[in-house]
Order: sequence, then structure tokens, then C-alpha cells
Amino acid sequence: MPDNGLIEVVFVDAADGRPFGRTELPAAQLPESFEPDTRLGLAGALWEVLHAAPADRASAPAAGRTVLTLRRFRTVDPQEVAFSLPTICAGLPPLAPPDGAADDLVLHEDDWRQAELVERGCLAEVEAQLHEVMRVYREHSRTAGDGESAVRVFESLHLREDPAQPLTGALTRQRLFELLPASRTYAGVALPDGQGRVVDSFAARVGPVAVYGRCAGDRVLELGLTPATAAEAAAVPGLAALMREFDLLLVDWCAVRCEGDGATR
Repeated sequence: MPDNGLIEVVFVDAADGRPFGRTELPAAQLPESFEPDTRLGLAGALWEVLHAAPADRASAPAAGRTVLTLRRFRTVDPQEVAFSLPTICAGLPPLAPPDGAADDLVLHEDDWRQAELVERGCLAEVEAQLHEVMRVYREHSRTAGDGESAVRVFESLHLREDPAQPLTGALTRQRLFELLPASRTYAGVALPDGQGRVVDSFAARVGPVAVYGRCAGDRVLELGLTPATAAEAAAVPGLAALMREFDLLLVDWCAVRCEGDGATR
């Protein structure tokens, strides 16, 4: 620790936890604070600050040194950018502040309404959207990797805005769970990392999937399933009866699949 009025600054690589450099600076030359994502140029490379101890200039003289944990910042060639999904829902549902005490189904925002039930009156909108998703597969997808590690990636994705009203309220939450026997009921739906809870949401575990959605009172406005294969969807107890009673279609957007009486694609 320097005793000449200078602050020792230690640079630690987050990749392996080892120091890779040291310097001494007057406290006045330190930033007022090292906020996360602060970037520094060192030895011809750009680094991001993940953690600083202490985190502000005012505390540095007492400590005598500042330890910065850094991650090398890498830029990406736009030609190499690819998406893992061919489509996502364009609009997220309204969110309320997170409630850490609630037993919620945590759902990534990209998974919202990726597989869902819609009324047959939306069939024309569904077919138009599926056409656009199929076009992404045909014109904007490629295989990345080799052998068993190979995956399909997409250079663009389709943002779905329709159907904006997949359900018009004929289905109630009470009738939904009369037909779908839930093995577990959640308080609602939350997005990860404290982004928030979906307003007026519900969720439950039914067979091999979770069903979730939003209500207005007891009327179900949106009804999604955690992405499932056709076989898993067929194994959901009560799902076929629900679809018959309310004339619903099951749409799996990423699989470009629409199922229902007379609407199998």
C-alpha cells in the first residue's frame, strides 16, 4: 500500500480472478465512482468494470488502494449477430414492481406467448403471422456449428403484433381450471432479474407444461403454454376438451404449428 499520497489501483481479470496489472494514481485522478459497466482502456484493449472496492473516490484514500475487477469488452461484427428464435411477441404485458415473496412462475420475456391458445376467429391473423415466421426460416436462417452441437440461428426475427386480442373473454379463469386440473398453482407470472410481475396474471402447472396468462376480472384475455412439443401438448390433461368447448386453436409460433379442428398446419 503506497504511503506517498498515491492510491494503488489493482486490475483483476474476472475471467480467472487473477491480478494482471497495478498502478499508482493521485486520488484526484480517480473517477468519482466506478459504476458497473464503466469502461477503461488498458494496454490497447477495452475493459468493463464489474466491481470496484472501494467503489468511489472519496473512500479510496482511507483504503489506500482500489481493486477493480474487469471483463474484457468485445465488439461483435454485425455480420456475426444472430438470434436464437425466429419470432417473439412484439409487446410485453404491463408490469408491476417485483414481489420477492410471491410464488411466481418466472418466464423469460422472449417466451411470452410463444405457444398460446387463440380463438378460431383469429385464424386469418394467425396464418398471416405464421407465413412471416416461415419466411424467416427460409430466407434468414442458417446452421451454426457442426455435428451434435449444430444449432439453427436466425439473422433476423419476426415481431408479432397479431393477434392483438387472442381471446375475447368467453373463457373464464374458473372454467379454465375446471377443465385443466392443476398440480400446482402460482401467484402469477414474473420476469427474471427483478424486471417486474405481469399485472393481473395467473399461472399453474398442468401435466408436462405450465399454463399462464392475463385476466380482466375472471375473463381470460391471453392464455399461453410453456413451449412444448406436439406430443407434450397432446399429453396435457383436459386441453383437448378446453379447445373443443371454446373453439380454440393451439399455436406454437416458433415451431410454425397451428392445431385445432380443421386447422392443423
